[in-house]
Amino acid sequence: MAKQRPKITKTLGPIHFEDLDPHRFEDLIRELIYDFRDWQSIEATGRSGNDAGFDIRAYERVDRVIKSESEDGYEAEETHPMEGNLWMVQGKREKEIGPTRIKAILADIEPANPPYGYILAASANFSKDSYDLFRLELRNKGVMEFYLWGKSELEDMLHLPKNDRILFTFFGISLVSRRRSRATEVRSIITVKNRVLNTLGEDHQLYESVLVRDLKDDKYPFKGEYPDFQKQPRWKEYKAYAYHPLGVWFHVHEYYAYIDREKREWDYTTEVDLLFPTRESDEEREQRVAAKDHVEGVWDFFPKYKQGRFIIDGAIKFEDMVLFDPKGDVLYNFPHVYVDFEGAKGPFAGFRKLFKILGEEIEFDDTWTQMNVFPKKFSRPKPGKVHMKSPIKLDPETLKSFKEHYDRETALYSVDDKYNFLNAKDVVPISETGDESEGSFIQITNRYEINIADYLARQPGNYFIRRSIQNQLGLNEIEGNEQLIMHVHEFKRTYRWNFEKTSKRHPK
Repeated sequence: MAKQRPKITKTLGPIHFEDLDPHRFEDLIRELIYDFRDWQSIEATGRSGNDAGFDIRAYERVDRVIKSESEDGYEAEETHPMEGNLWMVQGKREKEIGPTRIKAILADIEPANPPYGYILAASANFSKDSYDLFRLELRNKGVMEFYLWGKSELEDMLHLPKNDRILFTFFGISLVSRRRSRATEVRSIITVKNRVLNTLGEDHQLYESVLVRDLKDDKYPFKGEYPDFQKQPRWKEYKAYAYHPLGVWFHVHEYYAYIDREKREWDYTTEVDLLFPTRESDEEREQRVAAKDHVEGVWDFFPKYKQGRFIIDGAIKFEDMVLFDPKGDVLYNFPHVYVDFEGAKGPFAGFRKLFKILGEEIEFDDTWTQMNVFPKKFSRPKPGKVHMKSPIKLDPETLKSFKEHYDRETALYSVDDKYNFLNAKDVVPISETGDESEGSFIQITNRYEINIADYLARQPGNYFIRRSIQNQLGLNEIEGNEQLIMHVHEFKRTYRWNFEKTSKRHPK
């Protein structure tokens, strides 16, 4: 007969049948067979010490008709109440049972008087050869139904909801209780998730401040109570920016980076974190601004197609958000979330790292090589020559764009030498800006020669750069001029107060 095996998804580790003594294991098997058939009776014969070769004897209830002849010659029919199909059940708490051992166990069955059914239940796993021998032997002995239950089959039976009482009685485990506990956990997660969505909004993209607090902390808001607070903060503001199916993504750090996509080389500096809190002291703000200026004194002078950001994001699961306070307090007037911080990861279940350059995000992986591009120490940047008497005159379209959009125009383009007097770090005014007191100044950050096609390939899809090249070079169309070599002077905006105290004027 084909063995029956209930199909159930397991939710815990292996059950330790070896913890039961042999008689207790027999009791377990007897409990498991109670609803296997409609039994007339079940007898624990193995407990008596004289088991006649088997541990449990059971009679399956059947309607059997007995015919007899009455006094007047007619046959009378009646059903004997105690007759039924005899089953023999063996329980073996053994780690290994091979074909030889099975044959020895089945030797107790007498072919001349076999039972109707037979079950061998053991705490071992059976091989295919064992199953084959088991079937062959019992068929030859005339047994009508037979089942071989190994460790896996017994575990599957115990995992069924109807047998949860048996699992608890013998092993102290209740899957029903676990399911109820898990249901409580899921209900709590859903409650927190809905509060988060209601507070931060249900859009996919967010940018909301959240104060993430350590559930173990009892000294908030006094940072001085923790000597290591700067390295291991117990509360910190992060920006929630997107949802994950299991929680919320937060921006954790954002640093200036050097990124060479062609060579897959990179570097970054932690001198200044571009993710600054909404609440900071005047001293903290001054330190951050000064550090930012010093780093930009290096980063600004990378080629623009290598100026990037290194971003670290962290995810907090809904299930880890023990409490969610949507209103915050007078110090941090935005939502607070309480999480049990753990080690270096703090409140986060995991992190992801990526580069951002020219509006594109690039996933970081181990194929990138870190270089030593940024200095170990930064100092206040110094400008080069200031060409006050040689203002740059832009064409009308570029001038209009320059005046109306702060960061749309990023380079001077030419095919002659009219800008060759400008070197990196030099400062020059843009004429006709309408601001006579301050003027609009640019500082050259890079200069090089390149053909139009290669230049555009470094920043694909940028319509404004294509249009600026076209306007500054006086071209009707870019198409057809892709191989034209042009001089590129990349620049950034600057102001008089940035350079007048430290520069030397150069009246060309």
